[in-house]
Amino acid sequence: MAKDQGLPGIRADRVAGPPRKVLKTDTGAIYLPRGRTIEGSKSRDPLNTGDLDVLRAGMLMGMISASKKFAPSVIGVTPIAHETTGSTVLAMTLGVANAVEIVRRIGASGTFKLTGPPGAAGVVATTTVTYSAIDVATGIATITDIAVSHIAGSFLQPTDGSETILGILLEDYGLKVTNKDAVSQDTQMAHLLIGGVIDASQILNYPSDTSLITHVKDALRAVGAGFVFDDDFS
Repeated sequence: MAKDQGLPGIRADRVAGPPRKVLKTDTGAIYLPRGRTIEGSKSRDPLNTGDLDVLRAGMLMGMISASKKFAPSVIGVTPIAHETTGSTVLAMTLGVANAVEIVRRIGASGTFKLTGPPGAAGVVATTTVTYSAIDVATGIATITDIAVSHIAGSFLQPTDGSETILGILLEDYGLKVTNKDAVSQDTQMAHLLIGGVIDASQILNYPSDTSLITHVKDALRAVGAGFVFDDDFS
């Protein structure tokens, strides 16, 4: 077996980015005991350019029903609004990074969930979207008409159970979900945050729409042990 060691001596610098601090204070922070396992093959961070296999702190996490392992609850957000057209088949703009991850995680055809209100500050709804093709170069999916509109910034989510938000990943320098050969591997998540005082700006894919913000907070508070968000006081 070959060893990755090289010659003795000083090597090139490796730069670590600044840690993401999701907690405003460690006081009152509550973690799920014993951590949980992340399913590597179902987990990427599409906006972590150059390090897609490193999940950043602030990732909303849920549990896959079949495996009982964890994966990101939100794949990404829609870059533009989706408007109802009345046609039977139409296109939906997902964004290139999101399209690539949907194809990788779900497949070239299948279903994903779209969560958001039809208009600003409207009632948040979740719709299952069936797609027959995705162009990863343009980020456009061919879908069956869902007969409902969603604002820009709506959540693109899986349909495997992990779309239900159960906590926040708290690994300040990120958590790698592949091995040295860039092959997906299941990874221990030591810190799943289920309560504490949160810097809302550090939650990945945190929405700007007020009703979708409330949706995220309600989801976390429904299963957590007490969340307080700094933007509740601003």
